[in-house]
Amino acid sequence: MTIHYLIDHSYTEDDDTGYGEFGHLLAFNPGAHDAHLKLTFYFTDREPATFEMTAAAGKSTESNYSKWPVKPGQRFALAVESDQPIICQSTVGWNVTRNDYAPNARTKSPLGVRETAKSYNALTQLSRHWYTADGIVIDMPEHMYVRESEWAILLNPNDAPARITLHLHYDDVDDHVVEVPARRVSWIFMDEIARKNKHYGVHFESDLPIAAQWLRTVNWNDGDEIMAYWDAPCIPGPLK
Repeated sequence: MTIHYLIDHSYTEDDDTGYGEFGHLLAFNPGAHDAHLKLTFYFTDREPATFEMTAAAGKSTESNYSKWPVKPGQRFALAVESDQPIICQSTVGWNVTRNDYAPNARTKSPLGVRETAKSYNALTQLSRHWYTADGIVIDMPEHMYVRESEWAILLNPNDAPARITLHLHYDDVDDHVVEVPARRVSWIFMDEIARKNKHYGVHFESDLPIAAQWLRTVNWNDGDEIMAYWDAPCIPGPLK
């Protein structure tokens, strides 16, 4: 039995703005036997839910939010247990058409219909130490037409709260402590923690094994529409 962690999912259908987010799981089973999967959904504010599916032998199987026990307005993490060796990947698209991808889709955006997407491979372990290298919160409208924000996404699948120290490495080190409740995923908004416009690396140090991922969004300075966004699963440690 192996477990794959895909911890950055956000389901959005906003009537006021027309913004949407909708995601998928791709489970590639290259073997000769069907894989039986148990999906566990970890939320920010409630107990986990589960869903079962099959990944057929010799192909990649797609499943998505429309089939899962999730609804708009929820952020969640996904753990996939499999009885066969598989490869898992998630793709999430952000759009201005409230998740309508038809050729005649309507939008409230003055920029017209459009989408940007992020895609990432699964983490395959938990660890007490995680690392990411490319940290920077950009907010300098007098010099740049873009604004960049970041989130640390932390999954605690344990039955006890996890106390996590974020060591932010500049020329010196800033430490910030957060607690992620048992069986929950937390999104830590780095714009409120990190020094603006300075590169930094992060070492996450936890008292319990967790999963960690890094999200960055790019916006125009004069609005809240996303220009681009991407994920970087963190690197497990400790490094030696």
